Amino acid sequence: MNWVAAALIALVLGTSHYLDWPSEFEAAQDAAAAYRAARTEQERQQRFEAAVQAMCGENAGWKLLADGSVQCYTHRGFKTKKVTL
Repeated sequence: MNWVAAALIALVLGTSHYLDWPSEFEAAQDAAAAYRAARTEQERQQRFEAAVQAMCGENAGWKLLADGSVQCYTHRGFKTKKVTL
C-alpha cells in the first residue's frame, strides 16, 4: 500500500508542471485581446482626427473642447468655426 501511495504522489508531482498551462494560455489570450483593443482604439482615434481635419480644412488646426465639440483654427491661430461630430 505504501508503494501505491508513493507512486501516486510521484505521478502527481511529476505531472504538476502541466497544471499551470491553462493560466499561461489565458494570459496569452488576454494579452492578445488587449493588443487588439489598443489597436482598435488607435484606429478609431486616427479616423476621428482625419474626419476633424477634413471638416476644419487641410491647413487648419483644431482643438477638442470639453463638451465634445471641436474648435477649428486658421494656420495663424484665429478661431474659425466650432463643429460637432
